[in-house]
Amino acid sequence: MAKKFLGIQIGEYRIICVEARVSGGVIVNKIATAPLMENSVVNGIIAQPENITEILQSTITKMEVTTDDAIINIPSNLAQIKCIPTEQDYLNLTEDQLEWELSHHLNEPIENLNISHFVLPSTTVLVAAKKEPLMKRAEIAEKVGLNVVSLDPEPIAMFNLFSVIEGAKPKRNLIIANIEIPYSYLIIFAKGEFWNGPAFFTPPEIFGIGEGKRTWREFTDDIIAAFDMIIHSYQRFNPAFNLDGVIFSGRKLKEDIEQTISSHFNADIIDFEKILKRKTKLKSKRANIEPSEAAISIGLAAHGQAFL
Repeated sequence: MAKKFLGIQIGEYRIICVEARVSGGVIVNKIATAPLMENSVVNGIIAQPENITEILQSTITKMEVTTDDAIINIPSNLAQIKCIPTEQDYLNLTEDQLEWELSHHLNEPIENLNISHFVLPSTTVLVAAKKEPLMKRAEIAEKVGLNVVSLDPEPIAMFNLFSVIEGAKPKRNLIIANIEIPYSYLIIFAKGEFWNGPAFFTPPEIFGIGEGKRTWREFTDDIIAAFDMIIHSYQRFNPAFNLDGVIFSGRKLKEDIEQTISSHFNADIIDFEKILKRKTKLKSKRANIEPSEAAISIGLAAHGQAFL
């Protein structure tokens, strides 16, 4: 049975919220964005919770949302994600076993972290995030009357979105580059498998925010270096991996930069905006953003399938 969920991305400079009907797919019914005051969120940490609470309340009121079930983002730099080979007994990991496994991959005491995992045919994905920043995000949502059913790292939200888009028998090997401020990141969606890539700094000034001296050329070099890193790391795990296509999500890159990156890796650029419009019925012009900028919020809502 279909059910509605809110996907809420609280970013560095704005909130993006979608209300979506979730069943076998994800259909976006409503979307809204709201700018945030400078320094309301700093490197993913909510510094001015009162301001965020007020803006979120105003946003969902204007949207006239019809559900209070919400899934909230965890910025990529606040989550630690490790991918390890799946073994048969990982399907039945207990909490103690998960903590023991994570202790070999993390530098943070387990008691300071919220931890979870999910198992794919070839990879088991271990997820950890500090409790305090997560609690603050949940508290803000609860103050405006929302029921927080999950807090999801943005790379996982992107994977959830592509799991829906690609369907039950995915056939493509994709790299998704999500461009966001202050950190961009890459993931691999390899025929339904997930691989987490590096996060790297996004200079706000190239998008007309603030002042700085970084250039588009320098940022392009950073993106190419990140592509090299994720491809080489995944090919050590799966030597048969060949890249079929590249998807650019989040803030819009210049077209010539997208072409430079895709040509460097001899991969096609997938028309993500066309896919989003077709698969999710997204009408992003209502929120004055590009369709790909709503991808994380839609991916958050897509996780609602686990709660049907």
